[in-house]
Amino acid sequence: MTAQAKTPLSLLVGLSTTLREPVLEAMTDATTVAVVIDQDDLPGRGVLSWRVRDASGPIDAGEFTVGDDCGACQLIESLLPLLETLVARAHWDHIVLAAPPAMEARPLVTTLTTMLPEIVVDTVTCVVDAVLLVEQLSGDELLAERGLALGLPDRRNVAELTARQIEYADVCVLANAHRSTAVERLENLLVHLNPRTSVVTADVAGVPNEAVARTGRFDFDAAEAWAGELAASDRVQPSGDGVTTVLWRSTRPLHPARLNDALEDIVDGVVRSRGVVWLANRPTQRVRWESAGYSASLGTLGEWSETEHLAECTVVATGMGLDPARLQAVLDACLLTESELATPDWTNLDDPFAGVL
Repeated sequence: MTAQAKTPLSLLVGLSTTLREPVLEAMTDATTVAVVIDQDDLPGRGVLSWRVRDASGPIDAGEFTVGDDCGACQLIESLLPLLETLVARAHWDHIVLAAPPAMEARPLVTTLTTMLPEIVVDTVTCVVDAVLLVEQLSGDELLAERGLALGLPDRRNVAELTARQIEYADVCVLANAHRSTAVERLENLLVHLNPRTSVVTADVAGVPNEAVARTGRFDFDAAEAWAGELAASDRVQPSGDGVTTVLWRSTRPLHPARLNDALEDIVDGVVRSRGVVWLANRPTQRVRWESAGYSASLGTLGEWSETEHLAECTVVATGMGLDPARLQAVLDACLLTESELATPDWTNLDDPFAGVL
């Protein structure tokens, strides 16, 4: 490896550290150094433990302190010097970074790409459990309720984390596939959530049946485009084996109160939805729509005038056993009626989202 060459890095994410271990072993070889981060001590002691090893055995170990602020931010900040040191030693030609269970790939990769020019992200691999995948994508349990939150401000739920880990992955390893009777359906669900990903099953011992590192598949622009505003017809995968993705679009604005009242009906049967919506009482604002499991959230994206698009609503939703006609009818019922459209001032409408937008 020349002095100018970049060191490829493969990133491993996933909720289960048990399922992670055989995949981690498969990602490493004689020229690889692995950085493994665990969060078992985070709830009690406020630290993330890390260890470094290669083919010869353990090399180093330590802890990152996590305070009351953003745990993910502190992890990334503490991790950079460690990775810089490993690269500077020039002893290995591949790094595997096994992230803690509650870490998403996107902020890690974005920072690595920006702050460590000597590293190139090669592959993002996500391990999912074939037995628990649908449950993890469908509920509303908070990470904090499982003791998995990355600090006190972390209010994400399990479904949100699981979906985001899948959506950014080049490779999804389907562990415990031998214990599932619906492997093809799960593979189809993963592809609906992320058409970029390659689904690899693991054997009984949890070892993936295909390459999950050094694939050269990571494409930053493509990953960012998919993880960003999902709102285009070319993102909709063909329905099959009980998995359906629906594109809903309207040039009318949504009535905020009716949308709020319909949230439970909208997410019923939907494991993941994302898009951009137009709220009538906020006529200039682009509003991000996102749901995972039973939870939905809205956030600001800027002004419509900053884009080339006229104000509109576009949502892409994926579900298992999802009824597209029912979902579209529920969303259509949230739009302004003809008489409401004729009202000169929509800003006086009740605003149930005032606390979040």
